[in-house]
Amino acid sequence: MDSREERIGLNGAAAILDASPAEVRKMAADGRLSAKTNGESEYSFVLAEVMELAGEISSDEVFEGEVIGDEAPDASSSSRLPAVPFERYERLLQQGQDYKTRLEERNRQMEEIRQERDAARTEIDRLWSEIERLNLIEFQRELQEKTISTLEEEKAKLESERTRLADEHTKLVEEKSEISEERTRLEAELKVLKNRGFFSRLFGGG
Repeated sequence: MDSREERIGLNGAAAILDASPAEVRKMAADGRLSAKTNGESEYSFVLAEVMELAGEISSDEVFEGEVIGDEAPDASSSSRLPAVPFERYERLLQQGQDYKTRLEERNRQMEEIRQERDAARTEIDRLWSEIERLNLIEFQRELQEKTISTLEEEKAKLESERTRLADEHTKLVEEKSEISEERTRLEAELKVLKNRGFFSRLFGGG
């Protein structure tokens, strides 16, 4: 696909433009961005147009804080570059690794629960076979009542654990989405800075 045709969603555009989704929708309504919608309030934008608008917005801003280089630019400079947030980028990468570790741990716990359930079913089947062989009807009825009660309790516990793990999984997926969007934003910022000659200024180039 041509890079000029690559499209991104509302949250991705908001991350690149450093704006809220509501502000991005207003930009589209004002004609600053062309947008497509599927009729269900889901927007998509051309990535190249979003990057171009982000560059325009950045060139209009006066950055505050640390300035890259040994000397601050003079008054005739059109803009001042902020320090590149490498620490934020590294933090996001660490958050992504932490998410992966937690997800693997949840999967391991789910597998242990499944193994315990299968072992319990196997033991119950064995006991029923033994009862039928001995033809202990009364004992069979008594055991049936206890088994049903035990199974109901175990089922309730497993359902509760499954719900908890599902909620945890949903939360981790949401965290991953936020980290992915933030990473996209940082990569876009780095690309914009690079296009402005950031690396040549950082390493003392012309």
